[in-house]
Amino acid sequence: MTFAIIDIETTGDKPVNFKVIEIAIIKHDGKKELDRYTSFVDPQERINPFISRLTGIHDSDVAGAPKFFEIAKDIVEFTRDCVFVAHNVSFDYTVIRREFRRLGYDYRLPHMCTVQTSRILIPGHKSYGLKNITKALGIPLNGHHRAIADTEATAKLFEMLYERDEKNQLDNFIKKEINPKVLNPKFDPNQLDEIPNKVGIYRFYNERDELIYIGKSIHILKRIEQHLKNTKTAKALEMRESIVRIEHDLLGSELIALLEESAAIKKNQPRYNRAQKNTTFTHGLYKHEDQGGYVNLLIKKNTGVEQPIMTFTSVQNGKKYLEFWMSEFGLCQRLCHLHPSTGACFNYGIKQCEGACIGEETPESYNQKINNLLSDLNFKSESFIITDKGRNSKEYGFVLVSEGIYGGYGFIPKYIFKRGVKNYKKFINPKASNRDFQSIIKMQLHKNEKLEIHSITDA
Repeated sequence: MTFAIIDIETTGDKPVNFKVIEIAIIKHDGKKELDRYTSFVDPQERINPFISRLTGIHDSDVAGAPKFFEIAKDIVEFTRDCVFVAHNVSFDYTVIRREFRRLGYDYRLPHMCTVQTSRILIPGHKSYGLKNITKALGIPLNGHHRAIADTEATAKLFEMLYERDEKNQLDNFIKKEINPKVLNPKFDPNQLDEIPNKVGIYRFYNERDELIYIGKSIHILKRIEQHLKNTKTAKALEMRESIVRIEHDLLGSELIALLEESAAIKKNQPRYNRAQKNTTFTHGLYKHEDQGGYVNLLIKKNTGVEQPIMTFTSVQNGKKYLEFWMSEFGLCQRLCHLHPSTGACFNYGIKQCEGACIGEETPESYNQKINNLLSDLNFKSESFIITDKGRNSKEYGFVLVSEGIYGGYGFIPKYIFKRGVKNYKKFINPKASNRDFQSIIKMQLHKNEKLEIHSITDA
């Protein structure tokens, strides 16, 4: 197998308008360099001043250089039958594909990202950006943000990954192109080029322009491609063959994406969402007091007769959270109905349960732990906003909880938010609440330590 390790520099501006100003390719067999190709490229437009400061490449450097269409054939021939490799491959591959598409050529290769591969084969590093990971591994990087320097460093990193691939996992990191023959004839694969690997929701439409599926992901392009390659079930195949058009919304915040996905599914009830159990909150967390006076917790199916404390998409999902809370608050496995024994639970034997299961811990002491958990899960009548990442680096995404009830979400410029929390009011997108939304917020607050809570009681 031959690999084409590639890095490009671009004009800057909006991603959809990026033009290549420098390209470097090292052909590699995993152990050694086979050949290399490098060239400035005349983008036929001005280079963004920020890019010039970052790369050191100015308009004068590319003046007189070949235009992309003049080197396009060279690139095709040089990379033929190769795996396209880059550090953050979604950027380089997408920009180059757009350049070729402007020429009317559909450039497609199997591709691999050294960022994603490094996270698996060389785990434990704080940052996998090229500058940081090469420094951590002792790989020289002289002239960062110049195509050949970055390509040489990526090639050395790739050699290290290749050498450490003792279990032959490398093939798993090579992303094969989607076969258009298995998709709906009216589906245009080029629409995928405009979808980034960022947090958001996506919508599938059929040839009658009917909304058939809504999904959420922190990497929406990757998730969409999984749908388009999915052959696991008859329903998955049926949906894949029905997709003609894709829409997406970037939301920045996973919490906001989850809330928006849930609201959109409830409103539209798309055909293939109805067929999937994990899009509805079918199970809940319930409590009852046993004969000994101990409060028990139980995950069971929602019936509409009792009001659950929280709701979940499955019994497994509910038990996962209950196991976490059990550990955090020192609860008993048996009294959480997570251990079938009628005597001491397993955790008692390893000293993680104080013996409520066999009467060693008093009901008063144990029930106080339950109250602590329920208090932690209950918003009561508090009013606050939760801030998270925005759709870009200049804003925050935020979610409103007003008097204990979900009130909507919005996006606020950071400079305005810093003037005062109360300024959120101008940017809120009001939403109706229900118990499922409350559960989403509560679970994300437990899961994501980076979410920040700001009181608005006095705002």
